This record gives sequence, structure tokens and C-alpha cells, in this order.
Amino acid sequence: MLQLPPLYPITDASRTEPLSGQIRRLGEAGFPLVQFRGKPLGIGPQWEELRKALVESAANGGWPWICINDRADLALLAARENLNPWGLHLGQEDLPASEVHRLPGLGNCHLGASTHAPGEWDAVDPVCDHAGVGPFRGTATKTDHAAPIGLGGLTAGCAALRRQGLAPISIGGLEPADAKACFAAGAESLAMVGAWHRAPDPAELGWQAQRARWQARPPFRPGQGLALVGGSGAGKSTLGRELAQRLGLAFLDLDEAIAEAAGQSIADLFATAGEPAFRHLEQACLLRALEYPAVLALGAGAWEHPGSRTAVAAADFQPLWLAEPPHRAWARVAGDPARPLAQDRVPFLARWAARTPAWALAPMLLPFGHTSRELAAALVD
Repeated sequence: MLQLPPLYPITDASRTEPLSGQIRRLGEAGFPLVQFRGKPLGIGPQWEELRKALVESAANGGWPWICINDRADLALLAARENLNPWGLHLGQEDLPASEVHRLPGLGNCHLGASTHAPGEWDAVDPVCDHAGVGPFRGTATKTDHAAPIGLGGLTAGCAALRRQGLAPISIGGLEPADAKACFAAGAESLAMVGAWHRAPDPAELGWQAQRARWQARPPFRPGQGLALVGGSGAGKSTLGRELAQRLGLAFLDLDEAIAEAAGQSIADLFATAGEPAFRHLEQACLLRALEYPAVLALGAGAWEHPGSRTAVAAADFQPLWLAEPPHRAWARVAGDPARPLAQDRVPFLARWAARTPAWALAPMLLPFGHTSRELAAALVD
């Protein structure tokens, strides 16, 4: 099933802050996914704001992902300029998802649908990988919404979508206090418009939603091995040590194990033998590390290798993506001589964007500006 963040913020064109500014602010706060909703602006202003947001995201390692609400035409314009959006959310009266899937440049988009009743929950277009369920209650941001379904309807809708392998998103009039009940009902994410705008600190709103999801559905079992994946500078080793101490498990930094096996530093190994030799040794060290439950910190590129993902699954380790915004990671590691792939910002961020689809196969851990100690405590809580 598609992995989604716990909170899915949606832009609001009625605000004085430009839509691109809203997306920028949310990305800087630590949100990996934002829905671009431009109504009631005209098509020209919507495209101007969307294009600006997509350009900024591309320059920042693809962070945050942008999903377009309703407008397949805007998605086409973006794809024509190679500013590919993460996804497109379609209502019941919009162009069918199977038709959108065939449009030029949109074949790899994550397509979502809005569903409101049993007949819709069981008939989502098969090319979709997520769907909204609601409205949970009435909302002022969408005056033409269907009848509210409440917690009972949300539970039934989420179950129906999960049976089809679709990630359910609770939609419609949600408030922070609804989080735990919605996650317990089966929602994977909560879509919010007004709530995040009203929040004094949107990052804290996302943090509390994440904690509510972990409380409703713990991300790993007691005693289970963990494999932390993500970009260079995300903080995997620091978090891994904190988690290992709290869980009573051994900790292993895979890059350190590779350097020990090679008898030289990672930088020297890259310089003398090249990246292919490094990747070969990385696979051998990973297989040894998976023999017993532990907390592993994998190198940034390890998770791209299908063999790594297969080995982690076969060992019953739980992979977790430490999804730190790339600009924060770059600030930590820029020019570090021990990190041969962190010497230039542009290729560093381009590599980050290229690797994100693999990292996103794992459930995400979002720091939202919190320390590794705070993140570990919240995970184990």
C-alpha cells in the first residue's frame, strides 16, 4: 500500500498568502506532501502559482511532493515542462483516473479519488493508489460536499479501500482532536485545510498527528529489528543509536561496517575502487548485519538496490524512512570529506530526488524539527 504522511495539508486560495508561499512554508516545516488546491482562482493565476511551487520543489531535492487537486490540465502543463507533480486528486465528476493515466507525462502520477458512500468505496478506478473517505463532517471550505459520514462511515470506507490495496485518507472538516479516532478507524492520513492554517505551529500539528498514528498503529513490534533508510545527513545513525538504547538492541551503522571490512574509509574506497565495488561490499555487510535483530542505519543509496529490500523483508526487519527535508540534511553534511557524495549541492539534491521513490516504499518518520532523542522517545512511547 502507498505510504503516506499522517497529515496531508491542502492549500487555501482564499488566504492572503500565495499558494506557492503556503507550499514553501509547509515544506520548510517538514511536510513531505502538500495538495495544491487553487479554487476559486482562474486557470492563469493557478498555473503561475503551481509552476512556481514545482520549480522550487525541484530545486530543493523534490521536497515537498505536490499533488494537484482536480485539474488534469494543470498537471499536463507541468508535465510538458518536466515539472512532474507527485500526483493528481480527482473528484467523482472529474476526468476518470484511467483516462488521466494515459495522458502524456502523467503515467507515473499517483492518482487519487474522492469517495463518499459504499458504492464509491467499492468502485475506485484500479489505476488509483489512494482515495479520500468523507466528509467526516461538514466544512466551510467546500460548500457542495456530500452528507457527512462520521466515524462509522469512515471505518467502513477505510476497510473497503484497504481491501483493494488503497491508502485511505480521511477528509472533510477534520480537527486535531479527531486524529487518534480517525487513525484507529483505519485512515492512513488526515487531509486538512483550515486546521493547519489556524495552528500556531503547523509543524507541531504534524508531529502530534504522527504520534496519534503511532499510538493507533505502532510502526514496529517489540523485539523486531529495524532498518533506517534515508538520505545522507538525515540523522539515521544518531536516531539509530537512540532507538537501540531504548529498545535494548544492538546498533550497527552499515557504512562503518563497510569501512571496517574494507580496511579503509568510505571516501578512500570510492577513490580507489569506485562506487560499484562499494555497493558490492555493502550488500555483503548488510546480509551479515541482518542475522540477528538490531537497529541498522543504512547508507543513502543502499535502499535503491532491490536485493537490499528483499533481504530486509526476509529477515523480518521493519524498514523506516527518516524523511528529513533535504535542505536540512545538506546544511549538516555539505563538504564533509568523509562523505564523497556530499561535495556539491546541486548533484546532492538531484541524487536525493532520484532516491526518494525507493525510500518512500518504507513507512516514514518525520522529525518536524524535533531532535533524534525526541523522535526515538515518541517512537518507543
